[in-house]
Amino acid sequence: MRLRKIRNLIGFTVVTFVVFGALGLLAFGYVFHVAYWLYPPSHSVMTLAEDSPFQRITVTTEDNLTLTAWYTPPQNGQAILMFHGHSANRDQHMPHADYLLEAGYGLLMLDFRNHGESEGERTSMGFHEIKDARAAYQYLVVQDDVEQIIIWGHSMGGAVASQLMSEVDASGLFIDATFGDFPSIVRAGVVARGFSGSPFTEILTTMYGLLSGADWNAVRPVDYLADVDKPILLFHGAYDGVIPVAEGYRLADINPNIRLVIFEEGAHSNLFQVDPMLYQAEVMAYLESIPAPQETAMSQ
Repeated sequence: MRLRKIRNLIGFTVVTFVVFGALGLLAFGYVFHVAYWLYPPSHSVMTLAEDSPFQRITVTTEDNLTLTAWYTPPQNGQAILMFHGHSANRDQHMPHADYLLEAGYGLLMLDFRNHGESEGERTSMGFHEIKDARAAYQYLVVQDDVEQIIIWGHSMGGAVASQLMSEVDASGLFIDATFGDFPSIVRAGVVARGFSGSPFTEILTTMYGLLSGADWNAVRPVDYLADVDKPILLFHGAYDGVIPVAEGYRLADINPNIRLVIFEEGAHSNLFQVDPMLYQAEVMAYLESIPAPQETAMSQ
């Protein structure tokens, strides 16, 4: 009897350590993910060559943050406003600069708050970053050589681009992989790690919302894009491990104006590297389908 009690006590102790150890690891995982979303790793912005067509500019947001960007004016009256993804900066768009500049487009590549050289202490996955987008858009609106603005966004930047597109009279929207709503990809990540979608999704998003001052129910590209009446180009990688490809199909289903292109070998943030010819061909075909400023003026 005494030996059985000892065995039971040892068994209980082992199970207790395992359970609390697992909970401790899970709690650490929560803290790590929330910290990563709030405070993404910093990456230095590349130094421009002396003969670069870009100039460094700054814009001020409605909540008085100074943001940094690179800008070069258009030769064809059409400027592209480019938003990077989480933990990146304006460098992310440089691989596209050559072919876009050669075609005559102006480019404004923005550093979101808390990224690159911009001010800001926290990242909110789009909730506060929309203020950054509005400031950059207004900068382009008052430029004499800009007659049309096209919005371009990747990942988190795609969510911001979606909301901005729903607010302004931009001529087009290109998205390189974004989510329908942020809790959906948090849930997908939780489930992929073997945990229950609830309550862990709610715990993570609530913690992040409280710390970032963001309302996650308000960050919903699936709603922003539903009523856009202009053609939208959307890319997604079939093997995207950050934003599941199901989110791309979900967005494409909400609006017949959305054209979805799946990169069969693509993951996240690597679609141009995986198939640069397809990427550039689809982007340029889309941009060229947007009526030029002169054509738009003649049709009015």
